Amino acid sequence: MAFDADTSDRLDDILVRFPAQVHTSAKAATYFLELEIEEPPFDDIRVRRALNYAVDRDRVVEIFGGAALPTCQQLPPNFPGYEPYCPYTSDPARGGEGSWTAPDLEEAERLIRRSGTEGMRVTFEYTPLYWDPDGGELGDYMVELLNGLGYHASVKPLPPAVFYDPGTELQMPLVGWTLDYPAASNFLANRFHCDANLGLGFCDPRIDAMMDHAARIQEDDPAASGALWAEVDHAIVDEALYIWLINPINVGFVSERVGNYQYGLQWGVLLDQLWVQ
Repeated sequence: MAFDADTSDRLDDILVRFPAQVHTSAKAATYFLELEIEEPPFDDIRVRRALNYAVDRDRVVEIFGGAALPTCQQLPPNFPGYEPYCPYTSDPARGGEGSWTAPDLEEAERLIRRSGTEGMRVTFEYTPLYWDPDGGELGDYMVELLNGLGYHASVKPLPPAVFYDPGTELQMPLVGWTLDYPAASNFLANRFHCDANLGLGFCDPRIDAMMDHAARIQEDDPAASGALWAEVDHAIVDEALYIWLINPINVGFVSERVGNYQYGLQWGVLLDQLWVQ
């Protein structure tokens, strides 16, 4: 039996009552808000960084039911090329290297004042069919946050046919990405390469060269390739192209007669590895 994020309000109780039967595993997935980087206010890197500083990721975890980890980066944990990295946090020393600890509203407000973008309109878009009730609650939170930072924010729910229509202009859509295959390129090159099919208009030849080199050596030298992908991930974070939110957690609940529970990033629970007494 598995509990997704929308039912994980029972997680704490389940962990206490059945500690030997509950297995938690980070999914190879990241939830984030894309930003329209070619138009104001998000064409200004100060604004993009400000919102990454401002968002309370612990609150986002609560909105999604608790079965999640806060994140500031594109690659998920326990994934090729992943090295924790979070420059957008208050008191980074308290959480340890690369960990998010708390929002830094003071820094966010300073960056927004310097950008001169206060008073602009910002719209949060999402598809209720895929995201409600969490998407609506997240939208309410983002409106509260953005208004508090001096913007005029609103929520715009859209049906999938409109949301995914290439002709629809989106400013701050809620998006999630789950692996197609276990390679860092599946989270990075398909979105941030100059030729990316899911790109936002971002193009940096230096980062392209890093991705191309990492892909070329991946088969012969996976360790060196992984280190390069980590550099790419961190460089993307520095550009603040998204507002990264959480990595969802899979919660597996099994009978007390089941042993050898294993969870694979690509296939989920490895049923052929389980045994039953």
